[in-house]
Amino acid sequence: MSKIRLFWEKSLEEKSQVKVSDKDFHYLSNVMRCDIGSTILLFNKANGEFLSKVIKKTKNEFILSVINRIKHEQIKNVFNMAFCPPKSKKLDFLIQKCTEIGVNNFYPIISDHTENRNLNLGRIKKIIKEAVEQSNQTHIPEIYNPIIFSNFVKKSDGYSQIFFGDIQSDKKLANLKIDMVKEKFIFIGPEGDFSLKEIEIIRSNQNFFSFSLGKRIFRSETAAIASLVLFNNFFN
Repeated sequence: MSKIRLFWEKSLEEKSQVKVSDKDFHYLSNVMRCDIGSTILLFNKANGEFLSKVIKKTKNEFILSVINRIKHEQIKNVFNMAFCPPKSKKLDFLIQKCTEIGVNNFYPIISDHTENRNLNLGRIKKIIKEAVEQSNQTHIPEIYNPIIFSNFVKKSDGYSQIFFGDIQSDKKLANLKIDMVKEKFIFIGPEGDFSLKEIEIIRSNQNFFSFSLGKRIFRSETAAIASLVLFNNFFN
């Protein structure tokens, strides 16, 4: 079975042909060294994953024959990641690893102490796409425009469950009541923690639920990865 996976935005179906050009052509030709006869796995969320084969190559284009759908179990990503973006390298690491682990969508939050307020969404989308291709998934998480903390709280009121790691909490995941109908978020704060005003809002809001990650203080990217692993393993 081919280990080369490529996200394909357009519709996929058996016994059809697709043309690959631009950045995807560069990736297949120059990075993966594909040629006529090479097999490639094409996938998207709507259609699933398909085995395809290169049947023609020009200077700037591949033509692939879509052979058949590959059946494999997909784990549904239930939890969104709402997070206060750290600085560049830490942000890249957080996005890449949370995508690999399995996240529904990313929601950047601008809190009082958020360090990184000017996100390159194009770059982040590229990191997400490559992480999905690498980790044998078909769902591409969305990265939304940053939203101010107070607006996030207002928009989520009554419609969401927001889980946040709290060093003062002794609540274990097994004791949390998950409403599978509501939208669910894991909420990660900034490196300098939330402001006193924000902490007061979080602790008094009925949509926020604290849980314990232990008594160690984590960096934001570590907290995001640890939380997502715990929730995914426990609830899947």
